[in-house]
Amino acid sequence: MTEYTMPTRSASSLAAAAQQVLHGLAGRRVPRLASVRERLQDAEATWTLGELNRALHALQDASAAVDFLPARGRAFPFAEFRRQAAALAAAAQRLATLGLHFVGRHAADAALTRLLWAEVQMESRSIDKRARQGLLWLGGMEQALATRRTPATAEVSRRALQELGRRGEALQDRLHRVQGLCGAARAARNLGDQVLAHRTALCKLLHEELRPASLQLQQRLQALLDGADTQHPEPAQLLAAIDARHELEVAATRTVAELQHLQCLQNELHTQLAWMAQKARPLA
Repeated sequence: MTEYTMPTRSASSLAAAAQQVLHGLAGRRVPRLASVRERLQDAEATWTLGELNRALHALQDASAAVDFLPARGRAFPFAEFRRQAAALAAAAQRLATLGLHFVGRHAADAALTRLLWAEVQMESRSIDKRARQGLLWLGGMEQALATRRTPATAEVSRRALQELGRRGEALQDRLHRVQGLCGAARAARNLGDQVLAHRTALCKLLHEELRPASLQLQQRLQALLDGADTQHPEPAQLLAAIDARHELEVAATRTVAELQHLQCLQNELHTQLAWMAQKARPLA
């Protein structure tokens, strides 16, 4: 490790080298990682899915409420059907607006977020490498102490060796905590990658499946309403509308499931980022 002076084989020199490693990590590297973590946590806190989730369920409810089968022996209730179609169109428009905002924001933020996660990976790897070097030197220190304890008969010498041993144990404990922070960072990075992947998947569902299915159903419903001067709609148009609603229900169900999965991942990521902060606090 070129930024540190290579110690001699003496126990005190090895302990001093490990202390230098820890000082550099606590003074520079850990705060740098903490700063990136804080930026990520602040950004993730703004990704709320509640409104989009409510809009999705509102569209599902509006679609399910469309009644294609009038009471037996009665004329097709075009007035009520028109109201149902209007409610569906309003729900679809609301979801489309929120969906476009979600897709647009993800497109704008994804590149920066990936850069931040890459920085987390780079910093945590660098920190872990230095911590392992410090622990390696402490292992050498323990060997040197073991060699010196046997011939050490003077009380002053024994006390000095004991104190050096206690110092080494304290350094070892702190370096293990540093490694714990690196482990938390790796777990957060893994979750961050999953969150980005599932945001992309949700964008694809909203844009490529749900939106077209919604428009298709609205078009089929409008075709039925265009025949409002007849007592009953044409069977072919009615079947086409029923099929279109089924396609919308399938797309909506897939989208809701993806959104719920994403919400769980976002919650896990928020918890993991908070855990990183807790791991870093004793090292400051």
